[in-house]
Amino acid sequence: MKRLFVAISLACVRARAQDSGLNDLRPFLEARRPHAQEHKDTRGATAAVTSIKHMLRDWAEAKLTALDGHFDEDALNRGFQEAAARAGLLCRDGCPLTALGYADAPRVRRQGEFAVIQTSVGIACGYDDSAYLYEWSGSRWQRIFATEQDNYTKAGYLPQTIYSVEISPPDASGARIIVSLGSRPGCSNAFQPLYYRLWRISSGGKPKLLLDASETAYIGFYPPVRATLSANDVRIEFTAGGTGYGEGHQAERHFEVSADSARRVEPIAPTPRDFVEEWLSAPWKDAVKFSESAMLEASHDKLHRTDGMGDFPDAPVQCANNANLWQIGIRLPGVEAKTYYLVRWRQPDHFTLAGIGEHALCPGR
Repeated sequence: MKRLFVAISLACVRARAQDSGLNDLRPFLEARRPHAQEHKDTRGATAAVTSIKHMLRDWAEAKLTALDGHFDEDALNRGFQEAAARAGLLCRDGCPLTALGYADAPRVRRQGEFAVIQTSVGIACGYDDSAYLYEWSGSRWQRIFATEQDNYTKAGYLPQTIYSVEISPPDASGARIIVSLGSRPGCSNAFQPLYYRLWRISSGGKPKLLLDASETAYIGFYPPVRATLSANDVRIEFTAGGTGYGEGHQAERHFEVSADSARRVEPIAPTPRDFVEEWLSAPWKDAVKFSESAMLEASHDKLHRTDGMGDFPDAPVQCANNANLWQIGIRLPGVEAKTYYLVRWRQPDHFTLAGIGEHALCPGR
């Protein structure tokens, strides 16, 4: 029994020693808790949050850099969770209105010779996530990239729930693309600003930000946004529209990436119906690129919409007289009449609008 007591005591001492960095962090978090009603423009966050972010990062980074290139991701994440719980950092009731003064356990995810550590520091209605990318150099893990919010002003503070940080294969020069996907945390999980940011990093160089964009998206399921990367190409998919009533649609953002730019290219949607929604919401200067006639401008001016309300679409109809043509009937909220759109679909994902009418434009198969 005495040996068992000694063994348990030694285990507790080792755990406390391993958690020392997190135990040092707890007073900084506790000091934030009485100020939940302050700094409402930044959801309670101040420059002190950056210090907390970096203490969390440094603790997790020390655990990662002590490991070799073939570490057990699940075991490391379990260790992070257990240590954060022992240190009293976690909000046990879920913090539905404010998580200020708490932090979630760091998470790590492997991507081949890369690893991402993600941290979450509590703010009003959620957490402010940061992400740090590490590369295995052959002998150690080295941090090469970070994305975090540290501008604590009303206009500049854009906290986010980070869903993923992805890195592409190298291009011919050895450069890679890094994409960060996230949304604004909030007490409501229906529609929030969605953030997608794109950097290019050359071998041994610093990341260069090429794209920083935000759109309203539906975030009611996880993950609400996905990215597919190649060496010079990024596709981002998410659900847009439906913010009022009616159905949303699937949107795509496709970019060709060079050393200095991320250029938007086709496709803008995955299906004919989704394409019509994107065509209607785009300004004419963009919609004309996907129109078979400049005469469609008058109809676009009449039907153009930016409210994101959603709509009530018919099932798509493949035209009997031309397999490349699809008819999409859509009724807008509050409008009894339908409008019919004729979409030319050249597989796999090239769409153009061929016509618009108040009546059916082609017989179905």
